[in-house]
Amino acid sequence: MSNRAQSRRAMQIKALLSMGMLVGLGAVSTLAAWTGTATATSAPITAAKVSLGVGATADNASSYTVPINGSNWYPGMSQALPVVVKNTSTLALPYSITGSVTENAGGGLGQALHVVVTAGTVTGTAPNVSCTGTPLVSKAALASFPAPVVRPSSLAPEASETLCVQYSLPATANTALQGNSTTVKLTFTATVGS
Repeated sequence: MSNRAQSRRAMQIKALLSMGMLVGLGAVSTLAAWTGTATATSAPITAAKVSLGVGATADNASSYTVPINGSNWYPGMSQALPVVVKNTSTLALPYSITGSVTENAGGGLGQALHVVVTAGTVTGTAPNVSCTGTPLVSKAALASFPAPVVRPSSLAPEASETLCVQYSLPATANTALQGNSTTVKLTFTATVGS
């Protein structure tokens, strides 16, 4: 076979191979891909409502003024009244109790008071009314309130707990407290989550 014939034959082979590549590439680009998908969608998610109510009864109020007789206190006097804490949330939750004193006109009457919160009931007659039960929170005379106290059990939604709050001015109260005034604030805080 002559060189010319070999060259021509080589070109024909190259042309056929090139066409095969084009046909092969064309076949790749026309391949069909079948797919399937699935999705998982959550049910509606609603955030919980965390709130407490406080009052003389199972109330939804967020604040309450304890109706003690705040006039003419003297050493040895004590008063106690029930305070109801209600879970107005949408889930069971624990709550904590903290206390604070605000002295009016720089007096020291609040510091001198002994304040106790129990899960008991009111007992006695004026001017010496007290709370039964083990103290949950206790602020001694001439001391500050302790760190927040968390109730060990959770309140179910719409459930309530009756607490007894006792205010006492010890018989040893300083005479310089005459004419002073104060307010004692108890804060009930529900917390869920981290």
